Amino acid sequence: MFILYNMVVADSILKGGIMKSLVVYDSVSAVKMTAKVAQTIANSLKEGGLEVTLLPVEDAKQAMSEEFDCLVIGSPTMAWAPTKAISEFLDGLKGKAFSGRSAACFDTQLKSIISGNGNKAMEAKLTELGFILVLPALQSYIEGRKDAYKFKDGEMEKAATWGRDLANKLSVKK
Repeated sequence: MFILYNMVVADSILKGGIMKSLVVYDSVSAVKMTAKVAQTIANSLKEGGLEVTLLPVEDAKQAMSEEFDCLVIGSPTMAWAPTKAISEFLDGLKGKAFSGRSAACFDTQLKSIISGNGNKAMEAKLTELGFILVLPALQSYIEGRKDAYKFKDGEMEKAATWGRDLANKLSVKK
């Protein structure tokens, strides 16, 4: 897998020089917690020298996912799973050529024994589609209720660091 991943990175650099990442997310709360994490990750990827397209899932269905070197998927965890919109987006990628392309995912969730983990389903679907997961999934924890959600201390910094780590994994040192 490592050799295949390096071949994909080298192919991207030869074709255009800059790795292209598509960050797709769903954010269902009124305060848009997952959107905030997605924006933080996108900013870190840009700072790392990647070309980044950031789209809410409802707009991403029109994106040409095959044109990107890395797909990053984010969702709040809802009933132990990603949102229906994210699941449908991933299901819609079946039959397209993603073998060996990079991917990563993240979720936002209340930190609780009963909250589950949407990342597991997203990682399984990405792997099934042929993507190579280049980083362990990010879990961003929130607290509060409905319109009063907020991030637990340090979560946005953790998201920025994860984004930088992803950019480093995707970048080839010259």
